[in-house]
Amino acid sequence: MLFEKRLRPRPRLVVVFLLALAMAMPILASTTTKAAAAASAPCDIYAAGSTPCQAAYSTTRAMYSAYNGPLYQIQRASDSSTLNIGLRSAGGVVNSSPQVTFCFSTTCTITLLYDQTPNANNLGISPGKSCAGCSGGLAGPGPNGSDIGANAMALPVTIGGQPAYGVLVNSVGTGYRDNAAKNVPTGSQPEGEYMLTSSNLTSSSCCFDFGSAETNDSDDGNGTMNAIYYGTACWTGGCTGSGPWVGGDLENGMYFSNTGPNPPSIPSETGSFVTAWEKNNGTTNFTLKYGNGQSGGLNQSYSGPLPTPGYNPMQVQNSIELGTGGDNSDLGKGEFFEGAVTSGFPSDATENAVQANIAAAGYANNTTTFGTSASVISLKAHANGKYVDAPNNTTGLIADAASIGRAEEFEMVTGTDGTVNLMALSDSSWVTADNNGAAPLIANRGAVGNWEVFGLIHNADSSVSLRSYTNQNIVTADNAGASPLIANRTAIGPWEEFDLVADTVPVSLRAHANNDYVTAENAGAAPLIANRTAVGPWETFDLIPNSDGSTSLRAHANNDIVTADNAGASALIANRTAIGPWEKFDLVANGIGSVSLRAHANNDYVTAPNGGASSLIASATSIGQSEQFDLRFD
Repeated sequence: MLFEKRLRPRPRLVVVFLLALAMAMPILASTTTKAAAAASAPCDIYAAGSTPCQAAYSTTRAMYSAYNGPLYQIQRASDSSTLNIGLRSAGGVVNSSPQVTFCFSTTCTITLLYDQTPNANNLGISPGKSCAGCSGGLAGPGPNGSDIGANAMALPVTIGGQPAYGVLVNSVGTGYRDNAAKNVPTGSQPEGEYMLTSSNLTSSSCCFDFGSAETNDSDDGNGTMNAIYYGTACWTGGCTGSGPWVGGDLENGMYFSNTGPNPPSIPSETGSFVTAWEKNNGTTNFTLKYGNGQSGGLNQSYSGPLPTPGYNPMQVQNSIELGTGGDNSDLGKGEFFEGAVTSGFPSDATENAVQANIAAAGYANNTTTFGTSASVISLKAHANGKYVDAPNNTTGLIADAASIGRAEEFEMVTGTDGTVNLMALSDSSWVTADNNGAAPLIANRGAVGNWEVFGLIHNADSSVSLRSYTNQNIVTADNAGASPLIANRTAIGPWEEFDLVADTVPVSLRAHANNDYVTAENAGAAPLIANRTAVGPWETFDLIPNSDGSTSLRAHANNDIVTADNAGASALIANRTAIGPWEKFDLVANGIGSVSLRAHANNDYVTAPNGGASSLIASATSIGQSEQFDLRFD
């Protein structure tokens, strides 16, 4: 039997010794780290702390020191055959070599995550709307409204020096679920959870979760789920900093505290490997922690009362999910390497010991990057040669304009998975495939959900087509363009083809560093700085699209081009009459909110340093609050 060896009772003295050993690991010399890691694994430590794992998953290693079963199953596209991926040795790390051979010259999908506990709470691809009784949930892009699996080869890392692959939740609709999990906490029973994730990929959309959820893939009300959330969505408002943060998705809210917002002292919780922790006693307390998955201990970001109303007592159900929200909201993005759900309320000592075990496992080389971009475009319909018009928030989009004006311009935000969102500049509202795609497209949404997501298809003639995520149909300029755009076609013809026209538009930039506008100071004779509270000519720039996909800025203050002078070593200033590499920037979309500017001069991000008090300069290697700007279309 698979679990007989792992579950053989140990003498109590040995169990206590293992827990003490794990807790001492942070101060052990490096020569003893491997031996300590091999002696116990996360679920051994939880068991020693009397809060045993009831569900445990990993694509990288064993969660028990004696486990020697499969970690996950993959399926290749070429012939639909499957393969289980296991370990190099009992209690060790993954043997990914068979996966590389199996997936050569084809695409592989992770179809199943094996639960390493005796409960066999395996996570298959989430049924979404396809399961019986799941009509209240959101549909995924798979068959009959189910979700899809992650690309098995898309997230390479190493653990203990050996190659491994994580679960990449990037494509819209990626999710896993077991709606009949055994022996997991339910109702108001105490529960602990952790996962190893990363800030390399996060989103401000709902919801990248791991933990307990509803058994019907639907929103059953406050307190009916208890999962770790990791991302940048400030559901309640009032958050400080740019995130991401570890929170508790307790249904109808991702909470970083009992009132919602994160503590101001913790503006973000980042790293290429991040441990995320949540525990909930079901009535009076939930606690949130985070840590570095490669070294160090844990940081507690919140511990205190549950939110109100409706969360005391909790009403948790016996479903385990990964990658989506409780109602199968599946716009969240993230990375997953390992995680567990425990019964009971784990002690700090136990969690510290598990953190030490993770840090000693040797996770490294998580270097995969994910591109996002923002641009301003117009859509010219092949159906009639006219431009798509968003006249107002009560009239559907229609291709009836002979030229481009504000009503024919859209901010296009391209996500890490290639999907796009379109915001009409005419009313600053997001374009939606209304009524689940049954009604014409209209620009009247204040936020992005499933109906506002479109796949961008590049056609052989250089035109593009749009596929609505909500119903998977192609957007058409119906009736040869005489009728409003609607997503109701299953194939692409001339009515479904559009030319993507890049536009030059005037914009202002408001710095997140201090909420002031960027100005070309002294009529452009001085460097750019964010110190204005209102917009005038000095605070207005033409956003110029370049043929290579980059963007340049022309200052209205003097009609000169902004440059990252001295190959980026000097402050940004508007003093060039032509565009070269120093005058080009990638417009990076931070989710569907702010943007950042990556300078071609040195590949660094433009920052408003010293809280915005100093001149803008391309000197940041990562994006934080000082590197984020809001675009205002003037």
